[in-house]
Amino acid sequence: MKILIVEDDPLYAAQLEWLVGSLSYEIAGTCTNAFDAINLFHRKSPDLLLLDIHIIGEIDGIQLASHINKIRKTPVIFITSLSDDETFNRVQQIGPAGFIIKPFNPLQLQRVIELTVAKLGELNQNHSFQDNDLILSDCFFIKVREKLVKIVLTEIFYIEADDRYSIIHTISGHKYIIRIPLGELEEKLPSSAFIRTHRSYIIQSKYIQSVNVQDETIQLNQINIPMSKTYREKILDKIKRL
Repeated sequence: MKILIVEDDPLYAAQLEWLVGSLSYEIAGTCTNAFDAINLFHRKSPDLLLLDIHIIGEIDGIQLASHINKIRKTPVIFITSLSDDETFNRVQQIGPAGFIIKPFNPLQLQRVIELTVAKLGELNQNHSFQDNDLILSDCFFIKVREKLVKIVLTEIFYIEADDRYSIIHTISGHKYIIRIPLGELEEKLPSSAFIRTHRSYIIQSKYIQSVNVQDETIQLNQINIPMSKTYREKILDKIKRL
């Protein structure tokens, strides 16, 4: 779980860094303005944002959150000294995970962070694939023991079915088992990148090295994935268009 901190007050920034570290989460970066925050967001892909509203520059924290959500929906916790109605009404339009007034109680903020992380974990545990839930535009989260592990879609090598479970194989060699049927998972993956080759397999098309029509297999690196007749024509048609 990576957390990006945007805070222009050095004392509060240090306090937030200490709190995030004490919770054993990774700090994706700390900055004081929207420009640096957007750069860090692209480079580090944080899972949660701690944002001050009154930050350095023309773009405030609320505008920054709105811009980031257009890139990728990401939970936001606002931490601010501004408590007027106008500010709160603007914040409501963002739909943040939390709104904390300075000076804040560290335990209060800790609880809000923990509730936000727990909500992400609950989505994974329940496997509720709503449009705004588990799968985001470029990644999704897997609960592994007490941690949430982010799976970037471009790093998925192939996926195989195991009864009502799916086993995700990444290009780095890791395997993750999730309690989601392969067909349900297929519906939420971008069809431009993933191909169903068999009732038990989905592959990422960019890793295809060769297709053996006679043996009905697709080679991904040193692994041969079966290709059933049901999906063969669709696969060959897609490969022609790659």
